[in-house]
Amino acid sequence: MSHNNNKSKSAISLQESWASNISDYILLRRQQTHVAYDATDAKTNDENRRIGKSKDSDLFTALFVILAAHLEEGHTVLTVDTADHETPLQGQINGELVKLYAWQQNLLEILATPIFALIDTQIKTQLDDDTTTETSLFVLLDTLFGQRDYLWAQLALSNHEKETLIKRFDAITTLYHRLKNSDLNTFVHSIHEHALFANVNANTDCNNYQNSLSKNNQPIIYNITKNKETQGSEITFWLHRTWQAEFNLAQHINHILNQQIVPLDIAMPENLNDQQIAAINVANNNAFSIITGGPGTGKTYTVAQLVIALQQATESRGDDSEYIRFSTDSASLALAAPTGKAAQRMQESLQAALDDANVELQLQEAKTIHRLLGIGRTGRPRYDTNNPLGEDIIIVDEASMLGVELANYLVSAVKPGARLILLGDANQLAAVDAGAVLADLCRIPLLQPIHAELTESRRFSAESGIGKLATQINQAETNLQAIWQLLRQDAALSFQYVNTSQAESISNNKIKNSLSKEKIISKMSNNYQSYVDKVKSLLKNPIGKSVPKSVKNTTSSLMEVFNQFRILTAGHNGEWGDHYINNYLTQWHLAELKLPLGQNTWFHGRPVIVLQNNYELGLFNGDIGFCLQTSDERSQLEVFFENKTQGIAVNLLNEEVIATAYAMTIHKSQGSEFDHVAITFDNSHARLLSKELIYTAVTRAKKQVTIYSTKHALEKAVQTPTERHTGLALQF
Repeated sequence: MSHNNNKSKSAISLQESWASNISDYILLRRQQTHVAYDATDAKTNDENRRIGKSKDSDLFTALFVILAAHLEEGHTVLTVDTADHETPLQGQINGELVKLYAWQQNLLEILATPIFALIDTQIKTQLDDDTTTETSLFVLLDTLFGQRDYLWAQLALSNHEKETLIKRFDAITTLYHRLKNSDLNTFVHSIHEHALFANVNANTDCNNYQNSLSKNNQPIIYNITKNKETQGSEITFWLHRTWQAEFNLAQHINHILNQQIVPLDIAMPENLNDQQIAAINVANNNAFSIITGGPGTGKTYTVAQLVIALQQATESRGDDSEYIRFSTDSASLALAAPTGKAAQRMQESLQAALDDANVELQLQEAKTIHRLLGIGRTGRPRYDTNNPLGEDIIIVDEASMLGVELANYLVSAVKPGARLILLGDANQLAAVDAGAVLADLCRIPLLQPIHAELTESRRFSAESGIGKLATQINQAETNLQAIWQLLRQDAALSFQYVNTSQAESISNNKIKNSLSKEKIISKMSNNYQSYVDKVKSLLKNPIGKSVPKSVKNTTSSLMEVFNQFRILTAGHNGEWGDHYINNYLTQWHLAELKLPLGQNTWFHGRPVIVLQNNYELGLFNGDIGFCLQTSDERSQLEVFFENKTQGIAVNLLNEEVIATAYAMTIHKSQGSEFDHVAITFDNSHARLLSKELIYTAVTRAKKQVTIYSTKHALEKAVQTPTERHTGLALQF
């Protein structure tokens, strides 16, 4: 069995089994509850003992597992779209001619994908099929049902893995028998009649603001609408928790929109363009507003004008003033972002804009949204509808990183009469968590009047290669020829082939022939030479850890040099993932500093990134730090983070929350900027690639972009838009 299959197998064990276990638990509790309430009726009691095995239990289990799998991929809903004119496909399964409509095939494919991923190689071997084309659903199901025991034996499963796969196999089998040669009406009737499904429209409690449907113990919510384009029905399914989050988020946004606020008297600077003026007016006149735009379009500078107006309002108000009473040096202005790094950059950008305007104002510290809301280890926020935030204006940057649950927590904590301003780039990567809140909000017709889009970039001129490349990637119909031409001709862009066995035909000194990965990474390491030289000098003159000003100056100076270059990867694994590259560069770093090539993970000059919030140490996801020797003793190592005046002992930071940061994933780079960005990925990262991923990586660069990839992988990436299935628009 291949290494990849082993990885897939463990993924099933960890990510796929929880949903079937929970659905089993729900059915068991349902059975126990019925038995308890009807204990006096022996006949009913006997029937209820069998309720867990009733014919409709399989439907609940299958859809619960499918929704859970969708949630793992960032989708909040599953949509079954059926067209009246749709023709079913026919095929042989178990010697029987079977008809399956497209929506039925889709349900079966989602449920069976983990098993298909394991057996596809074996099936192609049996068919003597060396192609990379997808095996049809009919062939996969026929093989699965006909050779189950043989396939299980080939996979050499542990008992736990076998149990997990058998449960999934049983779910596939029962769903298949329910759907084959059936129709939509039968499927809909089964859902309508099922006690564990709740119809949004039919349930009178659905408009209950606080906890709508949960008191009925119905874990799956559904809604049936007509699709005007296909003339068919559209059934949308949610797990209850995600439905509740989207429902509440929409309710809270509508509530904020209806709040009356007093506009501030804003003196518009002469250097603002028309789009920025429009954005300021939108934010000034509405309690809720969205300002979107690409890098360098002036989102932060635009919002700075509101902050300036707030200060002026505070200074000029009298007893009978019409201005809202608050002060920017109190808790009346909150700056927040999804990650610590993004929050830090937001504060720096806003402070720079205020300084440019000669406004003497020291801003409150920007916080992560988790910290702003007081979300700790329990995952529940301290601030909510019943205990709202005290700030009068809340500005949230990098809003594209907001998942639906965090967005719901945020908007529910806004006090009546306060302003909430979301800033972001809707073309960037969607949140790691489920949902695509910013992109969804930008598409909802009701919210168009409070959405301002900035398109004129101040960072990238009309002639900028990085700006042009970002624009080309973003276009709905990506022009591959134009992208390759840009990579050939623009001085700020270059492309290096990797991992290619065949000769590449594009001849130009900007698009180079394939080199070995060692040669490429060795070449990339040259870009970190100035950082390593600076670190080397600190061996002779160790950081003065007892002098706060010295600590701050040293870390700021290191950060400035380190941010001149960064390697951004599509994923963690493979030859072009951050794990391999960081290991390689670690050995290079140790050799350059003539440090022992031992097993110790901590060494002088090691750059690190924080992987998760640590409130006790005051560290946040995305923070960058440097491990430095604090005396002549090599064992005296501490990690120093930007804007902190004290180091943190290395024994307080374990490898689960810290990673080496020469290379980082594109996801982790959101909210950061670097002079020169090297982007690495190849065909093995196909599942991760999307135009949003490449756009996000390209726009992290200020001066230069180098792409290390294959021709196929780059073209696939820029032609693959991320599709998040969400139900937020249905709530407005």
